[in-house]
Amino acid sequence: MAEPASRPAPATRKGRPPDPEIDQRALRAALQVYGELGWAGFSFDAVARRSRVGKAALYRRWPDKEHLLAAALELLAEPPPDWADPADLRACLTLMAEQVVDMFVGPKALVLPRVLIEASLYPPLFDETVLTIARARFDAARELVRAAVERGELPAGTPPELVIDAITGRVLSAIVLTPGRERPRIAADPSRHAAAAVDFVLAALNDASSSKE
Repeated sequence: MAEPASRPAPATRKGRPPDPEIDQRALRAALQVYGELGWAGFSFDAVARRSRVGKAALYRRWPDKEHLLAAALELLAEPPPDWADPADLRACLTLMAEQVVDMFVGPKALVLPRVLIEASLYPPLFDETVLTIARARFDAARELVRAAVERGELPAGTPPELVIDAITGRVLSAIVLTPGRERPRIAADPSRHAAAAVDFVLAALNDASSSKE
């Protein structure tokens, strides 16, 4: 399998406007196929079979499998959740952590681990995807943490990146160290596991601040 030269630019479409339902069905199928088979097993044939969309229709939308996968992976770059109250730091960070739980035990659980692994094999195709996903999911949360520091809710000088990394790391370690057969219980109650990670990190920050006083 030849290594892709670079991350493809969006394809130019001509003729009749595409059917959005077919687009979404094909992209969801592409994510499933990629999650199960990886880049080496990813093909138009496999996506066509899974989506029940004809190969001709796929090629009208995406000229090659690089374009198809790049479009499908954009589905992972979901925007941050709507903050119910930006001043409620715990609630907002819990929503962010729930998204992380969903990425690793939800319907797309096989996809992101493959992206992270294959980024080292095919960096031109996957590096930008990883950055896009991270920015989409975590940039807004960093701003919330920064605002919490400014209003004194978190210790002065707390790096927003440290808070986000600590929460996501706690979530991921809990998932990785849970046997696969037991992970459905995490998927069934993501908010509880997300909140536990957030509470642990916020308590640690406040304890560290108190010990310095």
